[in-house]
Amino acid sequence: RDSSTSRGLGDVYKRQPLTIEMQTALLDLLLIHQSAGKYAAGYRQMEKAYKAGKVRAIGLSNFNKAQIEELLSLCEVNPTVLQTELHPYHQEPEMKAFLKENGIVPQAWYTLGHGDKALFQESLFAQLGEKYGKYAPQIILRRNIRSSSIVIPGSKNPEHIKANFDRFDFALTDAETVPSVDEQK
Repeated sequence: RDSSTSRGLGDVYKRQPLTIEMQTALLDLLLIHQSAGKYAAGYRQMEKAYKAGKVRAIGLSNFNKAQIEELLSLCEVNPTVLQTELHPYHQEPEMKAFLKENGIVPQAWYTLGHGDKALFQESLFAQLGEKYGKYAPQIILRRNIRSSSIVIPGSKNPEHIKANFDRFDFALTDAETVPSVDEQK
């Protein structure tokens, strides 16, 4: 454990405000990465940073419903975002409904299902790719956006990065967004 983890965000914030460490006056989004240690105390420190105008939004990553409910019962500023695994094989409809009820937006990580070749070869994505002249990953990313998730795909391959951006010149219909390919994996 590093010293910032064992002492918690509060101690880090007291020593030197996070925005100074980042060499910027304002952060767009500050997340607690996981529900480890004194995460409620850490969240309170993030609320202070938010109230002080140091961050535009605060959120959570890798929290389950019970943990989010706990924080909602304690916090003054609701989280804006929950960063969580979301892709066609892991759609989390109950979690998404809970988040919507509480004004929290899902931010998808592993939006392309860990690069699973079987996912890219799903017939639904092949059919839609042919219809729109797109690759399966572009269809999957557009599908996540259509389901109201923030999508931030990652890649080290310049061609994939360019293709990931090339997903805004078409739109999926409601019927094309709804079909499930969710598998028990």
